[in-house]
Amino acid sequence: MENWSVDQVCNWLRQSNLGELVPKFREEEVSGAALLALNDRMVQQLVKKIGHQAVLMDLINKYQQQKSGLESLTYCCETASPKYPEVISGVTDRQMLHSACPVEQKKYLCLTKSEGGLIDHRVLKQKKNLKSFFARYKTLQWTSSYALPDFPYDVKCILAEKKCPDHSMRIRIIEFLQADMTKYLGGSLYPNSQQYNIVVNALLQAYPFLDEDGNGFLLWKRALKDRFKYVRRPIEDDEQVLRNKCKFGHRRGQTRKSSCAENKPDDVRVQVEEEPVHLEGSAMDVNIKWLKQEYMKTQRNWKEVDNRMNVTIEIRRKMISDKAPLKDILRLFPFLRCPYQLFREFQLLTHMDIYKKTVEILEIYSENILSLYAVRNNPINIMLQENLKRHTEEDILKYMKMTAACLLLPDVFGDDSSLFVAVNEEVKVATPVLEVKNPFNVNSCEFALYIEREELAQLDDCTMALAALVAAFHVFDIPCPKRIHRTLSFLESLVFEVRSPASLPTQVKRGLEVPVHPSI
Repeated sequence: MENWSVDQVCNWLRQSNLGELVPKFREEEVSGAALLALNDRMVQQLVKKIGHQAVLMDLINKYQQQKSGLESLTYCCETASPKYPEVISGVTDRQMLHSACPVEQKKYLCLTKSEGGLIDHRVLKQKKNLKSFFARYKTLQWTSSYALPDFPYDVKCILAEKKCPDHSMRIRIIEFLQADMTKYLGGSLYPNSQQYNIVVNALLQAYPFLDEDGNGFLLWKRALKDRFKYVRRPIEDDEQVLRNKCKFGHRRGQTRKSSCAENKPDDVRVQVEEEPVHLEGSAMDVNIKWLKQEYMKTQRNWKEVDNRMNVTIEIRRKMISDKAPLKDILRLFPFLRCPYQLFREFQLLTHMDIYKKTVEILEIYSENILSLYAVRNNPINIMLQENLKRHTEEDILKYMKMTAACLLLPDVFGDDSSLFVAVNEEVKVATPVLEVKNPFNVNSCEFALYIEREELAQLDDCTMALAALVAAFHVFDIPCPKRIHRTLSFLESLVFEVRSPASLPTQVKRGLEVPVHPSI
């Protein structure tokens, strides 16, 4: 950070949701070195809002703590090897002997009486010390770099009110923490106990009111561990998951990989294969009946809805893969009409938070999309420019630009916009499509998702609408029409973090390139 330029500091501020500070920092020419030299008095002069002051100082302090921790670790690495050449990055046997308690010393001396035993013992100690050193170093890196994820808007509102969330909101928080931990762990679904502790501590330090009666730590940690177990259960193609399933066995009703069951008796394999059939009987009917009845209520038990949707996902995916009529699927599982359940189903299938990804896409690319020559004279862009003159509030202007960018995506790629969105007109196609009325009227705008010319869900804004459209193609396994293939490919490449998709035209890729922000 000390080598950053003023532009890099400004990019970092935007990335840290402190974009309002950019003009002042640019005016005062605050570089990376100057940023690290700021004290409390300087920050008060630069930043007016107390909340922004606190966030800025916290980010700087975290960076300095992280840097000092890595520097001390590097120093230990450099000094350990020349001083103790027998053990790389570890400690010698003599040091172990002096630092150990009397009982451990006695055990150590008994094991090292003979020369052969001594050599073998040292070899084992070297391997053990080297392994534990790298494990500690990896944990230190993970600890120093971890930060809580950016929660969705509704979760942020609940947390900002400092109210204890209800059960459904707790599940959403846990889901985002699990997905974020998986990202930090490089895709692994097996965090260790220390990593669970780090995440839960970070959550309770940021939001102390979640620590109910002093028992919050254990409750949140237990919920997070259960979430990882739930995510691991249906996985059949991950080597680490399969290895642990074969080692520790399965719970009742959990399917096995054929490679794990090859050496088992025939009667055991028959039992494992017949259990899903049992689930499709009376128990499945009870769950489906309950979901249909609960959907008709005004106040719903979302915790139980999530549980029963999880239990019935296997038969639901089977119906969709068998191309069952959409009306039959929605009749049995009406909660798929709810945007939250649609996004949740997408996350269960792909392990991706479609709503969060869509927010990032529109925030990053909206300005670039609106500046492209291909959409300069588009009626939607003209309508946007007229409405921008009537407002000055930054939030409203940002909302309008993101809405326009969403509606203009097919025109950017030369696709058929009628297969993507119907603006102030009737829906005429059977594939998933958005219906938008009064897109730039903040008080009367309406967004809806249509499938087979029937309304599936009412949506709050352009971000939710775009996320629901992408999710609908995946959840209901609907082939993408060729005339909007490039638009959806672009969106999916960003959602699934696939860079530079080959299907995009060169001029479009150049127009949509976004500079990579420096990271701490």
